[in-house]
Amino acid sequence: YKEGIPPLKCGGTGERDNGNGSLMRILPILFYLQSVYGTEFYEIEDAFDIVHNVSSLTHGHKRCYVACGIYIMVASKLMGEADLDTAVGYGVHKAMEYYKKKKEFQSELKYFERLMDACFKDLPEDEIKNSGYVVDTLEAAIWCLLNTNDYKTCVLKAVNLGSDTDTVGAVVGGLAGLRYGYESIPKKWRDTIVKKDYIENLCDGLYVSLLSK
Repeated sequence: YKEGIPPLKCGGTGERDNGNGSLMRILPILFYLQSVYGTEFYEIEDAFDIVHNVSSLTHGHKRCYVACGIYIMVASKLMGEADLDTAVGYGVHKAMEYYKKKKEFQSELKYFERLMDACFKDLPEDEIKNSGYVVDTLEAAIWCLLNTNDYKTCVLKAVNLGSDTDTVGAVVGGLAGLRYGYESIPKKWRDTIVKKDYIENLCDGLYVSLLSK
């Protein structure tokens, strides 16, 4: 960007550019999409384009786009569905329904086949990887969410997978936070957040700004 490259062209587009950085920071766009398009935002073509554009600031490969799209869809369903398995399954299904219709994404769908498998939740832990690769991180986050029943256990399970612990903790923490609520985060954890007041003020500001959309 400093060298004059347009923001939406800054993200790497090569095979080796499929890191998990945009997945880690994509969640806030969900609240924007819901405020502009409503809870059924995924029926609007522009909604997925916005998700992809936000990813492209740092990660411009289509595999990262799909991972972010799936994550946002799962996150949206966690806010509305009573049953966890149903919410996750429906979120993955709706995202893949969109991408299957798009010729430019069809070559990427094979990388997400395990998430579409009804038995994904039952995979043994040693088959879940937690690397910096975007697909691994997405799988690890969703698997941990499906195999736990509260925020603390979910996040600890993800972090204890090892490897890229900070990122998977953030990715699964976003989903678990939506599912179980802010108060479900252990107070001891919340109280140790650096610049907690600053972060909470940012969150409040985002909420207020979205009310005017």
